[in-house]
Amino acid sequence: MVKENNFNIFISAAEASADAHSARLIDELHRQFPQDRCSGLGGPAMANASCNLLENLIDRSAMLTHAFKQVGFYFRLRRRVKQHFIENPPDLVIVVDSPAWNFHVAQAARQLNIPVLFYIAPQLWAWGAWRINKLKRSATRLACILPFEQQWFADRGINATYVGHPLFDDEPPIDPGDLYVRGNSRFPTVALLAGSRSHEIKKLWLPMQHIAQKIQQKYPDARFVSAFHSAANEKLLRQNALPQLQIELKKTSIEAVTRHADLTLVASGTATLEVAAQHCPMIIMYHVPPLQWHLIGKWIVKTPYLSLVNILAGRELVPEFMPFYHHTAAVTKTALDLLENQTKRQQMRNDLKDLIGPIARPGCAKNVCKIINQMLPHY
Repeated sequence: MVKENNFNIFISAAEASADAHSARLIDELHRQFPQDRCSGLGGPAMANASCNLLENLIDRSAMLTHAFKQVGFYFRLRRRVKQHFIENPPDLVIVVDSPAWNFHVAQAARQLNIPVLFYIAPQLWAWGAWRINKLKRSATRLACILPFEQQWFADRGINATYVGHPLFDDEPPIDPGDLYVRGNSRFPTVALLAGSRSHEIKKLWLPMQHIAQKIQQKYPDARFVSAFHSAANEKLLRQNALPQLQIELKKTSIEAVTRHADLTLVASGTATLEVAAQHCPMIIMYHVPPLQWHLIGKWIVKTPYLSLVNILAGRELVPEFMPFYHHTAAVTKTALDLLENQTKRQQMRNDLKDLIGPIARPGCAKNVCKIINQMLPHY
């Protein structure tokens, strides 16, 4: 049986999405193990879930070269984490996504013989497969959120379990009277989703609007909608909105803006799975500087497709423009071809429904808790 005294669980999350997934997991942990104690690295969502934060990393989350500006902070934090493990040894360490940082946390734990659960497997199958030995040394167990990952990691000697995707643990709140989810007779309704990070919005928002202008020339009654999740995102979207193009912007869910859309232009990432869950035809875009792609990207990426939807499908189920270099002509042509072909759009809807059905199910946090229960000390 599992020991009855309080559990001491440490969770590390370095991105806003990981903070949200961790908070949901902490809520489920508290339901199953009411006396547990949770500490860690994360953000406001984890703090609201009664996790004692050693450091708030969410405001410091960085991408690519921006991370180098904070090397000193993370070097000192690594030492603090290891000292924390020595002084307050946890029963289990859970690291959530962000392998660049969480490998360090995991290694500090393993050096002290503390078991480590990697929740949200690093995407070594896409690039950086050479890190598999590093993962073996760092992880006791691995919780995978994509169906094919379990076998991929198991074939390489890692104890991996598919737990489902945390994106679908909760039904998104949809207001029945919301303008975005009402059926309407205007055609087409096109959703523009340029991403949640500022650098994504800066690279994709204007090109998406230029494509929308071309669609409006063909369809004068076209309706354009978009969603944002923070005041900072709203400000960036409005500051860079083309005055001659009317776009309905609202703080709402991706599900709300795509549920009755005829087409979505979406930045690559987990948002594509949210669009797929609504069976909405989509075109996926992601900007990479040409020099960076040709010198580095094309040599390290090992998958034939770059978007999650097409990786899961094993084929180009939806058009993807990755890398995208700000040349909108090809994307515009593809968008207009889809809008002009109802049969093709319906086939894409059917294909997305078949693809996402087994994935878009709740229960991820509960499945992770089953692994946690197996990893906690038993007497």
